Amino acid sequence: MGLISLYLFTMLGGLAAGTYVFETCFCRKRKEGRPWLVPLVVVILFAVGLIAAATHISSIPRAFESVFAGTVNFGAGMTQEVVISVCFLVLAVVDLIITLVRKDSPFALRVVTAVVAVAAIFMMGMAYVDVLGVPAWNNGLATVLTFLAGDLAMGLGLYAVLDGASFAENKGLRTTALVVNAVLAVALILEIAAFAGCGEDVIAQVVGLIVAPVVSLIVVAMAPKMKGNTAAIVVCAASIVGIAIARYAFYAICTVL
Repeated sequence: MGLISLYLFTMLGGLAAGTYVFETCFCRKRKEGRPWLVPLVVVILFAVGLIAAATHISSIPRAFESVFAGTVNFGAGMTQEVVISVCFLVLAVVDLIITLVRKDSPFALRVVTAVVAVAAIFMMGMAYVDVLGVPAWNNGLATVLTFLAGDLAMGLGLYAVLDGASFAENKGLRTTALVVNAVLAVALILEIAAFAGCGEDVIAQVVGLIVAPVVSLIVVAMAPKMKGNTAAIVVCAASIVGIAIARYAFYAICTVL
């Protein structure tokens, strides 16, 4: 269960954090009707991810007990990852509560929460850079950039779907998607090179490269000719599926966690 729990945490948590970042970037004021939708989805996804992370040590109660007993090593990358992630979840919950009551929340709060979200994604990658026994992970640029670009790409897609944002009509959104997915393509190529250099199988990463950034780049480029929110749905699905495949392969080579 150990690696699966970490996989679920970084997938669900990264998706949630990335979604929050782009809602903050593109929505100065939340729309009427369902202003709570994005923060609610973010909180649910991230909370489930954190619960999965807690099961990494086989017992959720034991995870809390270790914190209160002072036996946690706060200098460890994975501990810092969880601490920052908890901070993000708390801020996101506060945002959700305020939005439920007032139909919106202070933009300053959302900016701070988005910054913490980026930090949480960054730490999700950094947590694995110094893991002994997995040389393919020790390439910091490839590992961290893949987590950052991957989670942001997934988040951008989910934000567009939830908010009804159109890649066809919103040039800024379309340009952002092109940049994020181009960076993701470079990141996955770097990860493929790192894995291949360590003698690891790279088939899954190659599939992830094709399914996530390549398909997304093609769809975003064609978005002006597509109807409704079709482009956003396809980009969201391609990003999540592609990253899920590549990230599963990332964890599959580990035998020490």
